[in-house]
Formats: sequence, C-alpha cells, structure tokens
Amino acid sequence: MPNYKENPAKGIPIGIIGPDALVKKIMKVIQNFPSFYPIPQVYGVEDEAPGLAEAVAAEVEVLLLSGPMPYRRVREETHLNVPIHYVPLTDTGLFRALYRLKNRHGLMNPFQLSIDTLSKPMVENAFKEIEETSVTSVYFDGSPYASREELIRFHTDHYENSHGHAALTAEESVSIALTDLGIPNEWVVPTDQNITVALERALLSTETRKSKESQIVVGMVNVDNFGKSVQQHSSEHEVQKFKLDIHRTLLDYVESLDGYLTHMGGDEYLFFTTRGIFERETGGYKSIPLARNANKRLGLTLSMGIGFGRSANEAGTHARNALRKSKEA
Repeated sequence: MPNYKENPAKGIPIGIIGPDALVKKIMKVIQNFPSFYPIPQVYGVEDEAPGLAEAVAAEVEVLLLSGPMPYRRVREETHLNVPIHYVPLTDTGLFRALYRLKNRHGLMNPFQLSIDTLSKPMVENAFKEIEETSVTSVYFDGSPYASREELIRFHTDHYENSHGHAALTAEESVSIALTDLGIPNEWVVPTDQNITVALERALLSTETRKSKESQIVVGMVNVDNFGKSVQQHSSEHEVQKFKLDIHRTLLDYVESLDGYLTHMGGDEYLFFTTRGIFERETGGYKSIPLARNANKRLGLTLSMGIGFGRSANEAGTHARNALRKSKEA
C-alpha cells in the first residue's frame, strides 16, 4: 500500500470506516472538504472495524468511524497513535427515521418505541418540537458503546415482553437482525450535517491542519478598470474621496481577518493574515464578501489572488499567480 503521508499534494489522508451505505454517504459529503484525501474501508460487521483501523492507521492522520459502536471497538481493541472520531446523531436523523417508520410499517397512534444510542432528552425535545404526543418510548440505559448483541436483546425483550410496537436503532447490523426477527424497526442514519460536523472536528485534530494554522496568507487585490472609474468623478476632491472609500472598504475586510493592509499604489492592494483565521472567516474558502460589498457600495469589481506558503515569499508568489488567473478569468 502506498504511503499517502508522503504525498501531501493529495490532501490530508483520512480513514473512513463503516458499513457500505454510510461510507458511501460520507464519501459524498467529504467532496466539500478539499483538504482531505479519503481512504475508505468498508466492513460487513462491526467486528471487522478494529482490524481495518489497524491496517490503515499508518497511512492516515485521522480516522472517522461511522458511529459509536465501531468507535468503541476501535478504541478498546487497538492502540493507535492517530486521532479517532465518529459521526454523531442528532434529531434530524430521528425525524427521518420516525417518518419512515410510520409510513413503511403503517403504525397507528398511539404506539411504543424502543430506542438505542439516542439520548432521552434529545428524543423528547424533538418530539415536543413536532408536537408528537402519541409515542411512548423506552430507552436503552446501558453503556453508550454497548455491543450489537446487547442492543438486539434490549429491543427484542421490549417487543416481546412489553408489547412494544417498533424499534429505532443507530446501528445498521442491529436493524438487519431485528428485521430478520420480524420486529418493525428503522435505522437512524446520520444526516449530511452530522457528517459535516464530524469531518470538521476531524480536520481540526490533524497535525497537518494544526501546522497550517499559522501559515502566512498573502492576498493581492486589484480594482478592475480603476482608471475608468476615476474618470467618472469630476473633481480632484471627489477622486480623493473615492480612493479613500476604496481603502476603507478593504481596511474593514482585512480587519475582520485580523490582518495587515497596505496600498501598493494605483489600483493594487496587499494584505497579510494567517491561514487559520482566513479559513474560519471564509467558511472554508466558500465565501469572500469583500467583492460583493465593493460592488454594492462603490459600483466596483475586484480581482483577488490568495496565496499560502511556509514563507512570505512563497505565499506572495502564489498570490501573484492567483491574481493573474483571476484577471484572465
């Protein structure tokens, strides 16, 4: 197997471990994280999770497990030197599962549910939000990292001995077992938002990410058609006010980056900040409101080039190249 850590151009290597359906779902969401290079590992049953984690640990900076059960197995049965995370569940996944449970199994109100993994306060708050008052729930009160067998036994006992009507489980293998036993159930699948939160936490825990936090960011901003915009002002006083408005707009933006701005003369500006701050303020490079504000306030369009680097020279070179491509576009 190639050592992905030796090829940083591919991104930060992350091991994705879980059942096929969830790994595919995570792989779809991770496309929004260009910093990551995912290495998926699919298992049939949770027993395989520790072995898969050990097999891929040397090639990754962080591991992401699909849920609390495989996470528990990996933590207890391995001794790995990489951060380990799992995808949490929230009420959004619960709403979807409850809706499917009612429609697929034709449950009529009122009915009883046995629920694992999801906490009682979270479920009750979710039911209160949707004004669901006809559901009676029993919660698994054992270990938060209970085994598959313990969860199956809990749901089976409730169904047979307490006249339960259906089950909600956070584990696919438990859902499959309950289906084989003829017990109505739904698998509470993490939503894209749950996966996004887990990936964000995983990213913040990587050594590469930590080392990049303090990397220098150089931004070069060019005011498009600056000369033409200046000519639209009839007096030198108005021209000077126009230039000051441009400088103030850029200064306000750079202040939000806790950065430093300097005017290079004419239509070009230069600013410095750090990568960690820039990533947070842009939402992971998704939004730079500066150009929109300049257009709205001053009727200008801007071209911008952003460069990262281990030195100011490297970051500046990248920024200049980026600005050239921005102008060409």
